[in-house]
Amino acid sequence: MKNLLIAAVLLVPAAAGAQQNIKIGTMDVNPFMSTQESYDSNIYLTKHNAKGSSINRTALGFDLVQKVGSRLDLKGGYSMDILSYAVNTSTNNALHHNVFFNAMARLPKDMTVSVDDRYKQTTDQATSETTERATRVENVAGVKLEAPLRGDFGFAVVLQNTYNNYLARANRTLDRAENMMGFDVSYKVQPKTRAFLAYRYGSLNYENNNTNDATYNNIDLGLTGDIAPKITGTVAAGMQARNYDNKLGTAKDDITTMGYSAQAVWKAMARTDVTVYGKRGNVESNYGASRFYTSTMLDVSAARMVKKVKVGLGFAYEGVLYPEKTTLTTPKRNDENTSVRLTGMYNIQKWLSADAAFTYKNRNSNERAFEYNDKVFSVGIKAMF
Repeated sequence: MKNLLIAAVLLVPAAAGAQQNIKIGTMDVNPFMSTQESYDSNIYLTKHNAKGSSINRTALGFDLVQKVGSRLDLKGGYSMDILSYAVNTSTNNALHHNVFFNAMARLPKDMTVSVDDRYKQTTDQATSETTERATRVENVAGVKLEAPLRGDFGFAVVLQNTYNNYLARANRTLDRAENMMGFDVSYKVQPKTRAFLAYRYGSLNYENNNTNDATYNNIDLGLTGDIAPKITGTVAAGMQARNYDNKLGTAKDDITTMGYSAQAVWKAMARTDVTVYGKRGNVESNYGASRFYTSTMLDVSAARMVKKVKVGLGFAYEGVLYPEKTTLTTPKRNDENTSVRLTGMYNIQKWLSADAAFTYKNRNSNERAFEYNDKVFSVGIKAMF
């Protein structure tokens, strides 16, 4: 199967790729396929007796784009990832499915309404806390209504539902539905820059673990658009006030966490981009007596085009702090996850590219059993029609 797909990618005529899509009436259909061969030195992310394996990940899928008149845009897509391990194939091999749908309607008086749904079935780790792969389903659906107010002010109403279903029995206590609603108020401070205030009210409802049921209030202040010379993105800072419905031992029932988020691209010079991603917030957990942990993340990467080759270097750090002691005699668990990555992508043709990467990951922890390091080497090829 793997060799057949590689041959199919290499033998696609250049004329078909030059179109960059297939037309069915007024609908654009964009098929794609890729295959990646990698070697992972520590597939189970263990401290001792690390087991390595070669892994093939082959992806097949398509994107759809349909315009209905001048007021409605429809987008959708599906992809399937086929994971093939050389070690313990009956346990490690998997199929991943990803589906997305988006509809955006332009209403009178410059109002817009968008509906978005993203579904995935995966075996990848849900969070950086988890080292074991486990089959799970996640679906995120949302609705957003945006409308201009007087002058340079804008307003948006947001509704979102997130559903998590873990098919592995060991993680069933994480099965939950999260409902969130709120609003954004924005003000245009520059032609391409907006300041905003965002408020969200949310509820967490667990299916098999009602001690983690909670409600929360999020408030954020930030900027979006051109936030500085040559820097485009969104930065925000705020807080979450969370209240749990039920008591759990000595764990606090009212939690206030200061947070931030940042997604920005700095055009450092011609053909060179620097991307920064950061986030601080609470992540759901079932570890010990802790109902969540606080994650503080920073990821910085630089990419430069050298003729047809995009060369990249990245660094990531995450501090993970648990609010409760594991036992009466041990301190609160505190992890530090770091990674370094080197990447290269070569544009063979407009529709065909090849890539290679090396990633080194490391976890330090005051609970030594959770420490590990991992090295991944990969090469791949992708065709987009």
